[in-house]
Amino acid sequence: MQPMNVFAAFIGFGNLALAGGLAAASIPIIIHLLNRRKFRETTWAAMRFLLAAIRKNQRRIKIEQWLLLAIRTLILLFLAIAMLKPFLQSSGSLPVLPGQRTHRTIVLDGSMSMAFTPEGESSRFEQAKSLSANLLSHNAKRGDVISIVIMGDPPRIVIRDPSPHHAEVLKELAEIPLPHGGTDLAASFQAIDRVLASSDIPQKELIILTDLQTASWRSKGGRGDDALKRAIKKLESHQPRSVVVDLGRSGDQNAAVVDLKLDSPIVTVGAQASIRGLLKNFGPEAERSVVARLMIDGRYGPEQPVKLPLGVEIPVDFNPDFSSPGDHLVELQIDEDELTLDDKRRLSIPVREFLRVLLVDGDFKPEPYKAETDLLSQALAPEAESTGSPSLIHTEVVSESQIAGRDLAPYDCVILCNVARYSEAEAAALREYLKQGGGVVVFGGDQVEPSNYNRYLFADGKGILPAELGKIVGDERSRDTTFTFNPLNFRHPIVEAFAGAGDEVVAGLTHVATRRYFQLKVPPDSAAKVALAFNNGDPAIVEGSWGRGVVYLIATTADLGWTGWPIHPSFPPVMEQIVLRASAGKLTERNVSVGGSLDLSFPAQAVNAPATVVLPDNRSVNLKLAAGADASRFHFEQTDLSGAYRVRVGAPVGIDATFAANPPAVESDLAKLDRAGLAETLGGWNFAYYTNLRELIDNPSAVGRRGELHRPFLYAVLILLLVESIAAWKFGHYANQGIPRAPRRAK
Repeated sequence: MQPMNVFAAFIGFGNLALAGGLAAASIPIIIHLLNRRKFRETTWAAMRFLLAAIRKNQRRIKIEQWLLLAIRTLILLFLAIAMLKPFLQSSGSLPVLPGQRTHRTIVLDGSMSMAFTPEGESSRFEQAKSLSANLLSHNAKRGDVISIVIMGDPPRIVIRDPSPHHAEVLKELAEIPLPHGGTDLAASFQAIDRVLASSDIPQKELIILTDLQTASWRSKGGRGDDALKRAIKKLESHQPRSVVVDLGRSGDQNAAVVDLKLDSPIVTVGAQASIRGLLKNFGPEAERSVVARLMIDGRYGPEQPVKLPLGVEIPVDFNPDFSSPGDHLVELQIDEDELTLDDKRRLSIPVREFLRVLLVDGDFKPEPYKAETDLLSQALAPEAESTGSPSLIHTEVVSESQIAGRDLAPYDCVILCNVARYSEAEAAALREYLKQGGGVVVFGGDQVEPSNYNRYLFADGKGILPAELGKIVGDERSRDTTFTFNPLNFRHPIVEAFAGAGDEVVAGLTHVATRRYFQLKVPPDSAAKVALAFNNGDPAIVEGSWGRGVVYLIATTADLGWTGWPIHPSFPPVMEQIVLRASAGKLTERNVSVGGSLDLSFPAQAVNAPATVVLPDNRSVNLKLAAGADASRFHFEQTDLSGAYRVRVGAPVGIDATFAANPPAVESDLAKLDRAGLAETLGGWNFAYYTNLRELIDNPSAVGRRGELHRPFLYAVLILLLVESIAAWKFGHYANQGIPRAPRRAK
């Protein structure tokens, strides 16, 4: 290798245009030459005494003068070199031979906040892609390999096997879409570690392009924090040259729709729905005025002006009605700003003509009002001759023996009354049903085997039941010892309608006599809620969740065997609320966060039925239903984009369904970290930090530097100035004496 090529492989310059400044190093020499004076030498008798002294000190004086000249020349030379901003070319963390191959990993922040688009510019994500392309074009040498990772939740490795084909990498980079989700920081660093470990090239470079949004980069605490520390430690073991390019900017303005929900558990045809949205101004403006508009199935609906003070969630309420059954898409919009993705939020609402409820009778008898479920069925679906509006609940009663192998998917809720025992297959069918958003209600009774329930349905707190069945309390034959209900201040939705009612109405709930019940033991760390209790403090009704579904466990019976509640006026409204809330899981099934899965269950014979998913960007994906536990399943995970997902399942199912995926509300807060905050959050990670996007676009090779050299040259200038001052002072008595030269003999 030629000497100049070796030099170029090691050294680069950030301001090569200032190379002409190197000529300044010749200034002291020129001044020295110009100041050389011609003397006329004359013989002078006294000179012979001085000549002896001069001959004695002449060598030392010349050395001192040349030393001063060298110091002054070096001062100007080092200053000119510092202005050139020299740097070492190789980008590993340890010294390497020039020309050594590099495994370069580009990491793009894929959180929704990267969609922020400053006025007159492209989005931050597009800026990150453009800068990445420039970096690869200018820094990647022949033989270097490239990997690309998208930080997200979950993260995505775009190029898993490091590629030496730079043109293909650039093409792949250009086609990467921005996900609309958040960031799992620990999982992202674990993915980066896997990529760094995928090649045996020792010289590694890691470039992360991000807006450093606090919500994405802050420490989450707990196990996630420990996982992040371990991932960073493993990453550092590869000794990469890590560079963070900060594309964010403090003080960006943003307002967003942070929530949209249906306050009614179920919506039926012709009934008004209660829809509430939450709007928030994230600043920096102290107050912002927007117009909130509701769209239903693509058509504009009502709107209202809203003032948004800084940092406060402001609710907006709408009450539309729906004239037809099926899935309806509701969208709440506000005026667009520089982050448009959170200026709208969507809600898929399955509108029903009625609810289908399956009652499983553990003590079925054909005689009227002798079966376990007769009074419950009458409370939920009154007979046609009864007064009042028709019930929106349609019930179907089956015996305990008929539940095995039955397809539960068509039902909104399954109520199990005094069922003796369950097999593992039946318990698995209930778990699968709940995963898909179904509702389950479990009543006690004299046939119930607690050990079987606790083994298969409670399963040490990991099963579907929110509480363990304990001993039976009370005596059904005794009329003297009874228990009444404690509504717990009516805080749970199934009894909140009784709050503020008259004493007679409240007494219809609180004076109900119960003779026997199962003592329900709620685990201390459980998220289950006690909706209704007995007057001695034991839980009467416990609500829990499993998958997307809701489970209610009721300590007593659905008939008059252990309690007189089924013949009291409070029984029908409470049971109706339980069914409505248990059936609301089907609504949750239609609405997911970005990155969540879309799931539906169908009869087992529908396996391999064709399905088509139309994504929010109008791309279509074709797949088939897969076999599940006693059912066929639709399962789709490619929900990186926010918006509506339209699903069409062909024969023998033949349905259309609408799902809505929304971005995490935390992504709307554009507050960001700086270098110090990042270093504090990710302790133990060594990284270089850049913020000047324009400088990097103009000079992308700056990111590949091993180390800046201009600072050492500036420090050398300061030291030389100090040395020059001391030397000039020390040598000055010789330089300023004006000793005449020795006379020369005349010819």
